[in-house]
Amino acid sequence: MQYRAPDIRCGHGIVQELAAIEGTVAVLTMEAPWRLVQKALSWRPSAVHFVSDMRLETLERLESELPACDTVVGLGGGSCCDTAKFVAWKRQCRMILVPTIVSVDAPLTDSVGARVENVVRYVGKICPRELLIDYDLIQQAPPELNRAGAADIASIHTALYDWQAAHRQNGEMFDAGVAEEARGCLEELDANAEAVFEVTPRGIDTLIELYRREVAFCARLGTSRPEEGAEHIVAYNLENLTGRHFIHGDLVGLGIFTVARLQQNRPEWAEELMRRLGVRFWCPDASLAEIRRCLESLKSFKDETGLFYSVLDEIPVTPAFVGNVIRDLEKIRSRCV
Repeated sequence: MQYRAPDIRCGHGIVQELAAIEGTVAVLTMEAPWRLVQKALSWRPSAVHFVSDMRLETLERLESELPACDTVVGLGGGSCCDTAKFVAWKRQCRMILVPTIVSVDAPLTDSVGARVENVVRYVGKICPRELLIDYDLIQQAPPELNRAGAADIASIHTALYDWQAAHRQNGEMFDAGVAEEARGCLEELDANAEAVFEVTPRGIDTLIELYRREVAFCARLGTSRPEEGAEHIVAYNLENLTGRHFIHGDLVGLGIFTVARLQQNRPEWAEELMRRLGVRFWCPDASLAEIRRCLESLKSFKDETGLFYSVLDEIPVTPAFVGNVIRDLEKIRSRCV
């Protein structure tokens, strides 16, 4: 299926458009974003379902039990948008996505990220057609959630290194033109870091536009390699080890901080960029002991899950390396409390 960019409508109060949808509407959301929307407009859809988790069995049960509808609306963060995508893919019905935070690129991707045995797997293909970006809704979310969204663009820094290594060592497909496009996204993120940090309309637009570009070139390639490298393996492993859900950008930020060091790939620049963006790469919701276990088991986790070639296949994650990362994170945390 060829990716087609959605119709993106941005503005203050644009969520009001939901009240004009004709036919039966099912809203897939969570309690906090739903409360915000109820304050913004008087609208009662046919069904409202609160998303609990992204396990494949949960998604399949929801789709089978949800009443018939003409339109499904994903309202909230990445989990809400991905749940709506799963239902719309299964039913082939109209879908409108209304992200209330810009914490992940899920509202623009053509795949659904589901959890299968505690590992993220991509199931289904559906191109989002309609996106409503309401600045007022997004700006009401905690700023750190919106800033976290920058991590899925900042990850290009470490992902490109791994992609090139896979091409060099294994002959994996590599597209120099796409790599250049990806670097352009990274440069634009750098240039607009202040607006992203302040969560201004310009900052929100920057993230949405960079997501759109990143998703488009990854879809063209048929792989997320330009933005998904070993930094995402850090994220997947920490969630797998703890069995807990974290802010995705915190996890990926931790991955960038760690993997840029392992790659010896301008780690100081990567750390400074994340500071300017407000990405919490010290991952405050995980203990240092949990992070240590995550880093120590990275290679075994990667091998057991069959994930892609990366710096983890070239450079060992030694006890000394892990110790240095943990010590530096401890210092950073003491300054960020």
